[in-house]
Amino acid sequence: MLLIDATGEFHTLGDKAQHIAFGSTDGEPEGSQLVGVPHYMMRESDRNAFLTPSGGSQLPKLREAVRTLRLAYAISHDPDARSEHSAIVHADGYIVKMGKSRILYREAAETYMVAVEGLHAPFDIRQLAIQIQQECVFATAQNDSRQFGGVSNSELGYVGTLVSRVNDLLQIPEVMSVIDPPPDTMDATQVIKAWIEQTDAHVLRVSLKNLTFANNLREIVVNILGQTLLGWAREGLFRSIPMVAAIDEAHQFFDVTVGDEFASARLNAFDLVAKEGRKYGLTVCAATQRPGDLPAGVLSQVGMTIAHRLSDGRDRQRVEQAAAELDHSATRLLPGLIPGEAVLMGIDFPVPVSVRVNRPVEPPSSQGPDYTKWGLVGQPVENLPKPPVGQVPEDDAEDDVGYEIDDDPWAGYEGPGPDDEEEHEIDDDPWAGYDGPGPEEEEEEEEEEYEGPF
Repeated sequence: MLLIDATGEFHTLGDKAQHIAFGSTDGEPEGSQLVGVPHYMMRESDRNAFLTPSGGSQLPKLREAVRTLRLAYAISHDPDARSEHSAIVHADGYIVKMGKSRILYREAAETYMVAVEGLHAPFDIRQLAIQIQQECVFATAQNDSRQFGGVSNSELGYVGTLVSRVNDLLQIPEVMSVIDPPPDTMDATQVIKAWIEQTDAHVLRVSLKNLTFANNLREIVVNILGQTLLGWAREGLFRSIPMVAAIDEAHQFFDVTVGDEFASARLNAFDLVAKEGRKYGLTVCAATQRPGDLPAGVLSQVGMTIAHRLSDGRDRQRVEQAAAELDHSATRLLPGLIPGEAVLMGIDFPVPVSVRVNRPVEPPSSQGPDYTKWGLVGQPVENLPKPPVGQVPEDDAEDDVGYEIDDDPWAGYEGPGPDDEEEHEIDDDPWAGYDGPGPEEEEEEEEEEYEGPF
């Protein structure tokens, strides 16, 4: 099983699983391996989601810049490269086109066609902003059609925002450490491939806990992993040894669309895995608190549903639509389920089955905060509030908070005890000292003489 842990709560598996982590290994189990995904593993849709170019002029220039950088990388890393081809590559790793020979560039592109057109051909992303600007030239020179023309200032203006965006990304360490990892950081796809080839490995946990949310990097990384797994499945890698890819917080990674109405990209690799991966031996286990956010096309492929407590009406409706054997009366039971209870539905169950799930041996770290102990850890016992008399706190071996219960709760109290009554003196005459009218006396009101006409 390949477990994609979006929040890091399954670190409690410890030595029962192999752990790899993106971004950092802080808070991960001992022995966790830091990995990255090289940027050239992105497909064009992933790259567009990452850089968000506009569809008018920025997207064509971005495509051409990537092709040119692939050519420059292939020439630079070819020990048998021709001298005239090496001459077109700048010392920093990009290619200058302004005023250069178009014929020589075309010959080099044909020579290294496999590298230029390869789906995952490597290139230097740190030169991408410069290369985009180098693409902003006229197709031919004014006096010589065999050479590239001069700089097109209008095209430079169109790609200005894209160049600024690329330069900004190159300055973000938490992004570059993942898409352009240092030599001591392994490629995640290579680690997964080596894990699959091991016969004694059972669980590989991929932690996204320390992976940044910037530029949709989380969704892109998971999409790359899904594309890689589906590609291996189509090659028959899982025919003899089927594999399950479990995704926690699955609503974050299914049918993701990024961009705007003018230039958008869909990240739907695991949607395809859910729809066609099973026949290749690759199965998806999607865990989510919001089934209403999952696409209907994915839920329609679900063979087994384990429903815990669901209170939102939209979520219950989506589960009811996905499970044909679940009627409206059964969905009304879902809000009343307590932790540990679930309803099983699927093709192997003619009717929904209510079950109680045993507590896992290594439960995930998903519990909420205990506000009753807020600020109490580390304080002396004498400074802690004592519980009410007669109430003994529950014994919790893992808590640092202790209580002392006095044998005599009334020790030191000088007031009346629970069996004592205070004596009060009652006066015989309650009206003693009162100068006003008594209860049986009325004040005589003086009548004023009327001086009217009558």
